[in-house]
Amino acid sequence: MKYLVALLVLVSATYGRAETTALWLFDEPTSAYPSSVLDSSSMNDYPLVLGQGARLVSGKFGNALAIIEPPPLDYPTGTNAYGLKSLWQMFSGEDDRMFWHNSFFSALMTAGENHLRKEVGFCNPVDTRLNLGDFDWTVEFWYRAAEATEEMGIVFELGLLPNSGKHATTSLALSADRRNFIFRNDPSETKLSLATEFSDETWHHFAFVFSANESQMTHYVDGKLQPLPAKCQLESLPAETPSYLSLGRNNDWQQPLPGCMDELRFSVGQIYRGSFRPPASFAPQRLKFNLQSGPALLFDNKVESQEPIRLGNRKHLFIDDSLLTELDNVKFVVNPPRRAELVIGDIRGSFRKHLTVVDDPQKLIRIYNSVEKDHLAVRVSQDGIHFSAPGTMNSREDSSNQAKSSIVIAEMVGGMGNPFIDPNGPAEERWKYFSDYHRRGIYLYTSPDGYQWRRNKTATLPFRSGTQSCTFYDDQRQVYVSYHRSGIHQTPAGDTERSSVMTEHKDLAEPVEFTPLSQGEYRERQAEERIRNPLPWYLDNGPLTPGDFGLEFPHAFRPIAEDPPGTDIYVTKAQKYPWAPDTYLAFPIVYFHYWPDGPTARHALVDPLRGRGSGCVETQLAVSRNGTDWQRYPRPAYVGIGRHADRNVVNAYIAHGMVRRGDEIWQYYFGETQYHSAYRHDPAGRGVYRLVQRLDGFVSLDSPYEGESMVVTKPLTFDGNRLTLNIDTDATGYAQIGLLDSHGAPIPGFSVDECIYVNGDFIDTEVAWLEKGNDLSDLQGKTIQLVMRMRGSKLFAMQFVDR
Repeated sequence: MKYLVALLVLVSATYGRAETTALWLFDEPTSAYPSSVLDSSSMNDYPLVLGQGARLVSGKFGNALAIIEPPPLDYPTGTNAYGLKSLWQMFSGEDDRMFWHNSFFSALMTAGENHLRKEVGFCNPVDTRLNLGDFDWTVEFWYRAAEATEEMGIVFELGLLPNSGKHATTSLALSADRRNFIFRNDPSETKLSLATEFSDETWHHFAFVFSANESQMTHYVDGKLQPLPAKCQLESLPAETPSYLSLGRNNDWQQPLPGCMDELRFSVGQIYRGSFRPPASFAPQRLKFNLQSGPALLFDNKVESQEPIRLGNRKHLFIDDSLLTELDNVKFVVNPPRRAELVIGDIRGSFRKHLTVVDDPQKLIRIYNSVEKDHLAVRVSQDGIHFSAPGTMNSREDSSNQAKSSIVIAEMVGGMGNPFIDPNGPAEERWKYFSDYHRRGIYLYTSPDGYQWRRNKTATLPFRSGTQSCTFYDDQRQVYVSYHRSGIHQTPAGDTERSSVMTEHKDLAEPVEFTPLSQGEYRERQAEERIRNPLPWYLDNGPLTPGDFGLEFPHAFRPIAEDPPGTDIYVTKAQKYPWAPDTYLAFPIVYFHYWPDGPTARHALVDPLRGRGSGCVETQLAVSRNGTDWQRYPRPAYVGIGRHADRNVVNAYIAHGMVRRGDEIWQYYFGETQYHSAYRHDPAGRGVYRLVQRLDGFVSLDSPYEGESMVVTKPLTFDGNRLTLNIDTDATGYAQIGLLDSHGAPIPGFSVDECIYVNGDFIDTEVAWLEKGNDLSDLQGKTIQLVMRMRGSKLFAMQFVDR
């Protein structure tokens, strides 16, 4: 017991209470481009931006910030003025702007700028406790030195922008000979030389602690107290003044700190009051979880196998010909859902069009979308028609007079993801939301209930997303799949062509490493593809705004040859079908631009006098057997434009997700009576509508009314004793099923001619034969083929079952 008491005394004597102001872990991907955001993992939202004078490398814990010489790059011609005056230009007395030619900082936070997009949301450093002064504070970090230079290197510098009327800084630097750190505080005219002791180029922990009461700075190397400097009194820089914080370089991007820095933490309070053991990583520990596994994919093999398909008792949807070897006089047809009620109407205020619908464990149907300030809100319904705010939360009136909504994420997420229930992980992270945040990158939010959300503070993907990212867990491949919009391609006329990139994740919180493409590699690709300038792609948004997705990840959902030029894919709505394996569905939002592609007769539609806008939008259907390779069916449109609830809908955006009630699948879409980028706005013409789809009914294998059709499956084995069909023959159509043996010969008693007609509209009907009945027990496990003869019928799905 006495040893425990002694330990407690030692801890209390060594470690003080403190509050973290900022903690930069630098754990973003090492492949991140300049202009990517470096987030603080503290409770405060203090982002930095990675500049051309640094890159991320493997660190002491995770990754670290390495100060480098900016690599050579062929920058776009012209000034490319993004509205932010360069600190370097301003301090040299020249009136110029920050652009890619001069933005050679390492990591920067700045306020007072007027940036092109101004989306990162920098704080003003002097208005925070980063503005070190006459209060107790601690600054600490891990540092690995590189070869010594002839000048001191800046650890951090906080300073005033010249438009404040004066130049003042608070900074910490390392002397060229590595024997001293120099702390400078201009308001108090303090300049301290802090003797230090380290010489090798391995990782060391450095801590600087100031006691305001004692007017004393203390300095530790690997927890060992260094010689004390003279006492001093410090002052903070004047508040409410435009300022900057620069890491690794000074205000004109000079005096680089040789080496790399990891886990830089600013705190209010004296954390260390005596020698101590260097701390372990400050990064939050991820909860471990096992990925749930489903059956192996049946149709993902790239080389045709000679082995029979082990169908077992899987339900098979006829969304394509993957199970078939012979097709005669049939075709695959998209079946649009039935249009039902207007469930949310009279939307007068802020209401983003990218919706997600979730059927929660209590069988409440939830609709998520963003409202004012790009916050995420939720509405719930028991019947799928009448929506209101959840009764367990503080609700508020939104812009609809038919429903209330509750804010569940009060951050700028803009509906840029789709909340979903994850079968993996602990209960406190059962809900996931993978979304753009503040146009900084793609982040993971987790929640135990879909109402209370917490954001992982490090971006998983350091790219901003132009619209909703669509994510699902694929139990058959044990991977999370996510689709994000990219605008790197261009149309034949040179306009932006929207498409999607696909990313795959074992853990959505783990930053994704990728292979960055050089400027030369991009230009080689530009010779083969229609790629927009400038290149590399991250140059497009300016040095303080993250770039969109480029060519670093596989692209999907690009326009196809059948699309008119100037048609692109807005959002994918890609998801795994919950009620059958090997079935993936996407509902791409397809945008038809009136201009600049196509003939002048098409351009005439954009004339403001016509009162339209830039184009209109429909929802189509795409299918896949592995979630990565997609086949799109453009016609009929899954949710087309036209009349619905006495409104003329010209933009139809389907919601992500679906709900099953009995033999029906309910989907929802946002529709509006005004065109994209409308000249004439119709706020009263926006609404959310319910759609009703037949179970498994998205695509059917159709046979014409005039004459019989025949299809033959590939060899397969099955489990069970019955064959069931989801089929609609209407009154005068029919279907018959025959079974062939491993040699392709009809099995006696189970020939197609002996099959009792299937006639009617069934979700689940058993197939029977004249003499053999419906019992297939004797054929279970044997290699067979199915012969299907149909006329005037729609075949949706089949399944062998055990009854």
